[in-house]
Amino acid sequence: MKRSPIAEISETIKNHTIWLENINKSLICDKTPTETMIDEEAHIKCKFGKWLEDNKEALKEINLQLFYEVYEEHKKLHEVGKEILDIAYEHKFINVTKHKTIPESKYDELLQLSKDIKKTLRKFRANLYDNEI
Repeated sequence: MKRSPIAEISETIKNHTIWLENINKSLICDKTPTETMIDEEAHIKCKFGKWLEDNKEALKEINLQLFYEVYEEHKKLHEVGKEILDIAYEHKFINVTKHKTIPESKYDELLQLSKDIKKTLRKFRANLYDNEI
């Protein structure tokens, strides 16, 4: 059974929190990043990215501006997450026991993007209540 966009976005907000926790675990606990965290196209390979791609035409019809806002914020979030891991691990993700310190400003950017996308997703979810697809 296909889930509603509202349910999907609610699940995405939860999954986003888990994703950010995994970035933090990689940085704080020296946990090796997963392939999906460092993939160049992670924003279209993660569960939400796939759903967004599969439903983009219907979602654009509901609210074109919010669709693109969510898409771009989601893509940027994955890019900054990967960039932080690239800095920390110097692009060497296998058998690394210690990583480099990342700039605080880059980490602040990731946290701000995290807040931004949650806010945008909630706005998008609210918009969908009146426009079920």
